[in-house]
Formats: sequence, structure tokens, C-alpha cells
Amino acid sequence: MKKLFILDDNEELLEITQLILGKDYIVYAKPSAESIAEELRNFQPDLMLIDHFVGDHNSEEIMHHIQHAIPNFSVPFILFSASHDISEKAAKLGAAGFIEKPSSISYIKEYIKKFFHDDTVAETK
Repeated sequence: MKKLFILDDNEELLEITQLILGKDYIVYAKPSAESIAEELRNFQPDLMLIDHFVGDHNSEEIMHHIQHAIPNFSVPFILFSASHDISEKAAKLGAAGFIEKPSSISYIKEYIKKFFHDDTVAETK
């Protein structure tokens, strides 16, 4: 079963997402970037879903920290945000894709399913 790591400081959204996606994947949900490198090493996900802003940190800072803490880190990630320029941010960071907030849980589920089945992700609206 594929493993999905979700980082989002909206705990209600995190809980719902974990509950729904947990039916199809092994899900590790985290509301803060604290100790993220250690938890990624231990969990070894196949895909990460990262909110652009988590607490006082943005996704660029978080990914920079992970890449320096874990040599040869290569887990694909999907940027998840309400930022107006999410597509540009995702491209700049080398994300495997992006999901705009708000999105329905069914859309998120289908987007991730498509990622795992096609290993490509279409841009969202």
C-alpha cells in the first residue's frame, strides 16, 4: 500500500483528509514542520502533500530544510494552497503538482489516485 505524508497546519482539514485518504493509503498527517526530517526518514512516504504555509514557515523553507537534512531526498510532493500563484510556486519548487484550496475531498482523492496510477499529474483549476 502506498504511503502518503500530509503536512498542513489546518488540523480540521488534516483530520478529514487523513480519515478519507487513509482508506486507500497509509497516511501520516502532521500539523507542524517541527522534526519533519526525522519523521520522513522513519515513515518513508511515496508522496507528500504539503500546504504552502505551515505555521511560520513556507513550503520553500520546509523543502530546503528537508533536502539539507536528508541527503538525496527524492520523494515527490504536491503543493496544497490557497495562494493565488500556486502553479508558479509549485513549478519553482519542483513539485510534482499542485492542488488549489479549497478543493473537495473527492477531488483531492482523485488527484492523488491519478498521481499514483499515471505518475503524472494534470494541472488543476
